[in-house]
Amino acid sequence: MRVQNLVVNQQCYMFKKYQSCQIDRKGCINCGCDQFSQKSVIDTELAECWGLSIQERQWLDEREGHYCLGCKMTKRVRMLLWSIKKLSRPSEEFKVLHLNQTNNLSEALRKVGQLTETTYQPKEPLGKTVGGLLNQDICRLTFRNSQFDLVIHSEILEHLHDYQQALSEVQRVLKPGGIQIYTVPILFSRITRRRSKLDDIKRTIDVLPPSFHGCEREFPVVWEFGIDFFEEKTNGDDQIHFDDYWYNQTVFTLIKIKPG
Repeated sequence: MRVQNLVVNQQCYMFKKYQSCQIDRKGCINCGCDQFSQKSVIDTELAECWGLSIQERQWLDEREGHYCLGCKMTKRVRMLLWSIKKLSRPSEEFKVLHLNQTNNLSEALRKVGQLTETTYQPKEPLGKTVGGLLNQDICRLTFRNSQFDLVIHSEILEHLHDYQQALSEVQRVLKPGGIQIYTVPILFSRITRRRSKLDDIKRTIDVLPPSFHGCEREFPVVWEFGIDFFEEKTNGDDQIHFDDYWYNQTVFTLIKIKPG
């Protein structure tokens, strides 16, 4: 009953807050191609571990596996780019921070402004250039306060024990009036559950059987976010953009504007 009440209350909230976009209505938002393909990316092991319904698995498959035949950009990334184009102010002075490089997004971001991109290599010093990218921990960014106009990150928070710190760090490095645009996987049918935690000496302890994202099972999942994520993270300054009014509940961006 608690989950049902959350869903009803949050849907009422989001109908006031979100905007639709219909990102594929005129072809790919990135390259203009009007041809798309679909592949399955959510395997049975992950679907069972996550406890996905048939509909949720189909939605997530579309989110991650519906790609443009021209530029290969997936629907999740096209959704990100739609929000970026809508909210950014392209110029040579516009400073953009792209954390942990979302696939196929870099070229489009170079057209927006001065682009800084990062990777995370825990064995390398923070701030060092690694393979042309700055080594950064989103929970301990080395950038000074109020440096960027726009910060983008995607599918990072669910892998962090202290994702609240990550969101705070992003807000810190944004200029007043700066914009944070990000995605995170959320299931609207339930509330958040935690799969692992850290003990007193920072060792990982499994709360639920281990689960991984990525083709090589390289990204252990800490959080499976539910609809209560919105209650904790959104306020009067936030926006939620959905693709085509709930046609697929998993395709959306979260946008937070730093008070000016």
